[in-house]
Amino acid sequence: MDDLLPSYESTVRKDPWVLVAPYLPSSDLCSAALVCQHWHKVFMPHLWGNPASHFGSQNDTVYVALTRFKRTLFWARLSVRELTHTLHLPPAHAEIYGGPHSDWLRDILERLPCLQCLIVNRLPFFDHTSLHTLRHSSPWWKSTHQEAFPLYGLRFMDASGCSNATPTGLVEALPHFPELVSLDLSQTNAAKDYLVFEKFKLLRNLRVLKLRALGLTDSDFTVVATSIGTRVRSLDVSENHLTDSSIRLLLHYCIKNSRTSTRVGQSVLGSFEEPLSPRDLDIFGTEHLDRHLRKKLTRGFLGRLTIEDADSLGITHLYLSKNSITVEGISGLLRSKRLQVLDVGALPRTIHKPFDITTDEPEETFSLPGAEKLIPSLAGEASQRLTYLRINHAVITENGPPDVSPLPRAEMQGSAAVYKSTNAQELEITVPRLRELDALSSAVYEVPGDATHPAELPATEPRAMSQQPWKANSPQAKKVTRVENPGPSRVPAVQIIPEPQMIKRGSVYAPEPVFPDGPLPRTGLNLEASGGFIPMYNSLNNQSSLPLDEQSSSSRSYRNSIHHAEDLRSRLELRQANERHLHPGMLPKVRTLVLTDVPPTTHRLDIVQRLIQFIKDCAEETEIARIRAKSTYELPPGRSRVVAEKEYARTLFALRRIVLEFAPPKETPKKITTSWRQYPTKSSTEDTDSEAFWEAATHDFSFFGDEECGVPDAEPDRQMPIAAMNGLILASEMDSRPTPQAREEEIRQTPIYDVVSEIWGFRKTAKAAYQFAVENGDVEPMIEGHWPGDISVIRPLRDPEGEIDYYGNRYEAGYLYR
Repeated sequence: MDDLLPSYESTVRKDPWVLVAPYLPSSDLCSAALVCQHWHKVFMPHLWGNPASHFGSQNDTVYVALTRFKRTLFWARLSVRELTHTLHLPPAHAEIYGGPHSDWLRDILERLPCLQCLIVNRLPFFDHTSLHTLRHSSPWWKSTHQEAFPLYGLRFMDASGCSNATPTGLVEALPHFPELVSLDLSQTNAAKDYLVFEKFKLLRNLRVLKLRALGLTDSDFTVVATSIGTRVRSLDVSENHLTDSSIRLLLHYCIKNSRTSTRVGQSVLGSFEEPLSPRDLDIFGTEHLDRHLRKKLTRGFLGRLTIEDADSLGITHLYLSKNSITVEGISGLLRSKRLQVLDVGALPRTIHKPFDITTDEPEETFSLPGAEKLIPSLAGEASQRLTYLRINHAVITENGPPDVSPLPRAEMQGSAAVYKSTNAQELEITVPRLRELDALSSAVYEVPGDATHPAELPATEPRAMSQQPWKANSPQAKKVTRVENPGPSRVPAVQIIPEPQMIKRGSVYAPEPVFPDGPLPRTGLNLEASGGFIPMYNSLNNQSSLPLDEQSSSSRSYRNSIHHAEDLRSRLELRQANERHLHPGMLPKVRTLVLTDVPPTTHRLDIVQRLIQFIKDCAEETEIARIRAKSTYELPPGRSRVVAEKEYARTLFALRRIVLEFAPPKETPKKITTSWRQYPTKSSTEDTDSEAFWEAATHDFSFFGDEECGVPDAEPDRQMPIAAMNGLILASEMDSRPTPQAREEEIRQTPIYDVVSEIWGFRKTAKAAYQFAVENGDVEPMIEGHWPGDISVIRPLRDPEGEIDYYGNRYEAGYLYR
């Protein structure tokens, strides 16, 4: 994307020390840089490129190293200080040592003129005083720079989780970085301020903005949307309190529906809508744009980034998980047809309306549709642009809404709007009788003529023609020659020399159909009822009579033909026509699909079956794309055929990774005891069997019947008079509805399926079958369910118990440190 081509000198000249330098420790780099000028030129960029990487990770070590590094900048040469491109300070807790002076940030920015990355996430001394120091430049800076307002060339800044920063400090610091391309203020509570949001207007090159976990509301996001406009390409506002109102602001201010451009020599009235070019799709098709920029900018110096030169087309990478956005809001985003990366996570299923004191409206809870309602929008408007999708697993494991197409016209009941005269009379319908032809009438059929030139035959037909009359009308290629009879009548004779059918292959010839049984000659014509002819084929060369090598080659040729791909596509679409969940073919451009809240274990077998069926469909889509890549003529010349086919197949079906994010484990409920003392055992004998018996009998009251004060409710020879008086009929049997205890027992008896084990077993079986077919000589076997993609599993961990003190240490029970 942003990789520059190497120079000719760097390509021709091989220096082994350039490959060795990244693996040397700091002490060896310092020693090697003092050997000679050549070694100084090779090893010094690795020592000064990211100096904070040599500081360590301990609190005292980082603090001492940062102080020494800042003092070194005052006497270091300019050529050496220009080698620093990244400063990544680890989140050390320096409050114990008092912290560095407040001018540490200003000195670093002034003394490092080529610094392009500043990573200070969770750094405690990135605080109010250090940010306010940027207002006044140092005397050294004023002596070398005539500008009154200092500006710095930072292009990437990560200031997430800075708890000691203040809104006024951020308002003062942001105007000093007009070249910022990526800005991360996630979990920095000071960033939630209108004045901070308005400063985004001054960042003319801002393309990536992350505002996670700030508690943003719709009113806050109004200022954000108007400030960033369409300059930002990637926006992360996860873990906030946004609703569908923020989605409407995004569509109005930050997402362009179309791009208008004007040709040369054309007026403004003649402007036309120009879609996104394939180059723009390749540039911004990466899943995580912030990670890509961080990797590029921290690796070394870069010139102008491609993302900076791109047009302002609005947001294409959007992250909205853990918000209060409903399905309708996400559907509006998908209909914009501009998103390439979308992260919605788990959508809310209920909306809670609290009690209103002013209007005395009661507390209510409304249920909302799930992610399965987004299936039509995903398969329709968003299918051609989306390359990354993170959504709830319900789009695969649950049924979507039925596909009900609206009728073109609807007829209203009644005739109230029709004018009727009082004297109107309905006429009798007279329809002319249709004339039917005589069933015994003979029809005249014309047989298609022969493609060969007409030749005059002798009075007596040759023996060769009489023995094989079907060859005269054969569609196979043949050569007709005229041989004169040496007899006195000199009647011309026709000699037919059949030629073998040869399939011409290559890029200059058009594709020809390949039949599994070889060339099929025409043996006869069958007359249809409509008057046409149906060609009837039979295989003269039966495949069973062929050798094994010829049978394998013929089957392989058909399996790699476009007819086989169309057959697979027809079968796949026929089966998926009656299914209402998401299929992999609906999103042909998606490279990574992340399914959230997948249950680790479930009683529902259909969840496991649908996930496995989705993997089978991915295998079929990959096979169809591979066959079509082999049969296409769209590949550019001069490239490796194998590489070109793989790249073309990825354009037809791009899914290569499925990520299953499991739901967090349920917290075990703590046992609540009413007594002040909890005994270790329930039985007096402290026996294992007695403990198990008392534990099972804790909630079991089946010993008691339906009695009240010792009197049974239903006596054997007596009916209740109240039921007779009210005309009620007492059922002889009990109610058929299951009791809660029976329902729990039924759920307990239902088998539990482990999702990971079931999928792993299926994948293992399919892979073993594929390897067995390869070992038997099949080059490209097609095994049902074998998909070459990756399936990753993410298991969330429980949050550690306890609280965090001011210095970042965790403790429990108010005093116990871990």
